[in-house]
Amino acid sequence: MDSNNVPRKFKLKLNLFDIIFIACALVAAAFIFLYSGRSDSGMPIVISGSNEQVVFTIELQGMLDGTAELIKPGDTLFDRVERRAVGTVVSADIRPARTSQKNWLTGDRDIVGLPQRTDAVVVVTAQANVTDSQINVNGLIVRVGTRVTVNGPLYSGVGFVISIERNDLA
Repeated sequence: MDSNNVPRKFKLKLNLFDIIFIACALVAAAFIFLYSGRSDSGMPIVISGSNEQVVFTIELQGMLDGTAELIKPGDTLFDRVERRAVGTVVSADIRPARTSQKNWLTGDRDIVGLPQRTDAVVVVTAQANVTDSQINVNGLIVRVGTRVTVNGPLYSGVGFVISIERNDLA
């Protein structure tokens, strides 16, 4: 209060830093509000579907030499990140690892072998919840092109789903 007992008016003085800080806080609050109600954290929502046997093929790429030979039929594969079972190995085909590399003389991309590396094409079977839009194996959505990281009894690998077979499509 002033000496005349008159209340002083509060004046809000904002500088450029204050305005930027407030704008960032509002944007962050909006993102939190919009994405806090989403259900895509962890387990996806799956509308109940039929429980079917699904056979899919994973290509594990660039495994250390000798590691792919440890893959045996009957091994249970687990997702390395989520620690969930993704299926049982039916068979494994081992071949030398290859990659594409730029040929600096011609400008083309050539397929070359990777020394001391192998690829494993692993056929996996699993029980899955199948709907019209997705195949769900213990929370893993299986689609061609899906990246998978798996652990077996004495090995691990990273690769992609390259094919899917369903028993109802005979």
